[in-house]
Amino acid sequence: MNHVRIHGDPFGDGQEHSALRSFLRFAVGNGMHVSLSLPAAPTRAAGPQERLIPLTDGVRNWNVATRLPPAEVELILRAVHASAAATAPLVVFAAAAAREDAARLAGLEWPQAAAVVVARCAVSAPELMDRVRAELRWAGSEHPEHARSEFELRAWLQLEQSEASCFVHVAHEPFACGTDLVVEAFANRFADRGLRLRLVLPGVPEATVAELCARAGDAADRIDAVREPFAPEHVRDAAAIVQPYRRFESSRELVPALASARPVVASRFAATAGVLAGRAVVHPVGGRNIAEHARHGAHFAPHPMALAAAWSDALAEPAPSPTGARARAHCVAALTRGRPATPPPPVHTIGAQRPTVVLEAPLFETSSSAELTIATARALHARGNVDLRLVPNAPFRHDLAWLRARAPELEQHLTRNPGRVDLWLSSGWPVRADRPDCRRWVLRVDWEYGALPQSLTPHVTQDADRVLVHSEHVYRTVMAAGRAMDSIKVVPHGVDEAMRAEAPPDPRVLAFKGRLPAVLFCGGLVWRKGFDVFLSAVLAARAAGHQFVVVVKGVGTEQHYGGYHLGDLLERFERTPGTPPILRIDGDLSRAELASVYTACDVMLHPYRGEGFGMPVLEARACGLPVIATKGGASDALLEGPGTARISAERRGLELPGAHVAHPWILEPDAASAAEELGNMLAGIERVRRAARAVAPAVRQVFDWSEAAHAVEQLAHEGFALRSVRPTIDEPKVVLPPPPSRAAAAVRDPETESRREPVRG
Repeated sequence: MNHVRIHGDPFGDGQEHSALRSFLRFAVGNGMHVSLSLPAAPTRAAGPQERLIPLTDGVRNWNVATRLPPAEVELILRAVHASAAATAPLVVFAAAAAREDAARLAGLEWPQAAAVVVARCAVSAPELMDRVRAELRWAGSEHPEHARSEFELRAWLQLEQSEASCFVHVAHEPFACGTDLVVEAFANRFADRGLRLRLVLPGVPEATVAELCARAGDAADRIDAVREPFAPEHVRDAAAIVQPYRRFESSRELVPALASARPVVASRFAATAGVLAGRAVVHPVGGRNIAEHARHGAHFAPHPMALAAAWSDALAEPAPSPTGARARAHCVAALTRGRPATPPPPVHTIGAQRPTVVLEAPLFETSSSAELTIATARALHARGNVDLRLVPNAPFRHDLAWLRARAPELEQHLTRNPGRVDLWLSSGWPVRADRPDCRRWVLRVDWEYGALPQSLTPHVTQDADRVLVHSEHVYRTVMAAGRAMDSIKVVPHGVDEAMRAEAPPDPRVLAFKGRLPAVLFCGGLVWRKGFDVFLSAVLAARAAGHQFVVVVKGVGTEQHYGGYHLGDLLERFERTPGTPPILRIDGDLSRAELASVYTACDVMLHPYRGEGFGMPVLEARACGLPVIATKGGASDALLEGPGTARISAERRGLELPGAHVAHPWILEPDAASAAEELGNMLAGIERVRRAARAVAPAVRQVFDWSEAAHAVEQLAHEGFALRSVRPTIDEPKVVLPPPPSRAAAAVRDPETESRREPVRG
């Protein structure tokens, strides 16, 4: 398999950029299959004689300015859109001063790469190619479970897009593949969409086929049954391929379906999760595991509403299908035989009393998942009771220099392949569905809408050993979805060292507000966070005669909330006569800078509709800032004591896309109540501020990251106890004791030794 992945910026004018383009041309000219992985290139305006090249990573869109000729840009973009095996050798191009960091970060982004090769400018493209081919020979090859050969997949990978005229389902064994579910869903929901249903049923008896079609009733005349082996021509005109498996006995249909680049609707449970482990490569069908059944034995039961919702999502996709494109790339990366072998995990010295713990999260982005994982990792590192390993996952928005500035002690814990561990704690979105190599698998779950999506079942509700949540609100949500009470652990977040009332106030805010009090909004400028209610409340408070300014610290505008934030509403607000002055603080802030914003303001108004915890509320309280927040939600536990007020709210149902285990809901905060509470606080702001500052040390003491780390250590010891025990399928669940006292003392051992993986260059 002559695959190679290049990592670097091809659009610049420097020596390393030129060397990258030279190697790209040489590799393509020598028949190599080349994929180009772009680092997080900064957006910049085009200079003289430059033009903008639009780029996307599927989540973020940006432009890169370049003077390169069109033919060279076309070659680069072909490589950007090409796929390569996840284990392909990785060749990293960067400036001399940044090579070590660039190589390490690229290796973390592509942890299965057979080798990480640092390209030095003095080395010619032919010499570098010799090195890559030597690495390919040295690595050998591997055949992942469920993978198909390049020969088997070639025709599927070359399928062109054509006009859709049907849905496709393929089955060797109708019950295992859920053929009856497909027929009934088609008859009840999709037969009137103008598309036919093609059943590919090789080896299925004619009587069974007739019985299945009879289930469709009047829609039977829109069903075509084909009793021959599954082939590319069967999906050439497919709008979607629908596979609601009950049992996954063979990958001979699912992998080619993914390779076809058509949207695939498939059950995602323990048996299929490894095949579907790519990011958003299918429309998943949730359900529940059936341990015993008198007729069919143990199997997975896809939920009919989950099937209908996933099918509808697939049908709503534009053509060509973005999900299908990701699925095809996933087949090349992870489901092709004969790829270079993944390097073995490093050999770690296992201490007799030190459990091994992996924290997996998008560590190199700005998000709540990244922040809470970094804070937990720092506390675990300081306590020194576990062997800590950090596994970053996508997206990679920042570099190692960013992590060093944020938490320098964590760099030594980064790893590409942690090996088998006692505890694997996964965070981030989408929630991990495939079990990692560990003795105990725990999922962090944070959900704001009262009822879990069916797409999170059964891996959240049944497959993971434990679920970790951060508030009673989310605990009730997960329990209501069917998770056993004793397997859900509530671990509140803590506050880090920067969040304190003594943090120096932000001079920008002080200069802006002058002698007036500043009302802060901190969070995503989105409907769920109640940003529209915030604007209504400050307007009403201003109309009531209160004088103040507004500070808006938005987050996630270009990432998580891109495309549906309320930035336009804020702009209209700013243009409206009579509104209070507004200071907008955009961009990422360090933890110390964010604390300075809190201490420079006078009150925070947080009228959210849905929160899983409410981290800005906790941070503001730890900084001595009075807080007004919605009553009845996840932040209630954070609003005890002086310096707080609660906004009246009513629970109401919410229509969300997709299927859920129950009807989703939010809390609708009353804007008039928010304005009234804001007016009351502004009327006695000095007194309220003194009270809030007085209680800040107690808030910090109660919400301590060391306590969160202690809870993680408890989970790690469960896995550690299994080292000498052979697990069985009927292994009993451990009943966890109540969460420890927030004032429990931390036991501190010496810090672990630095462990840094070498990069071959």
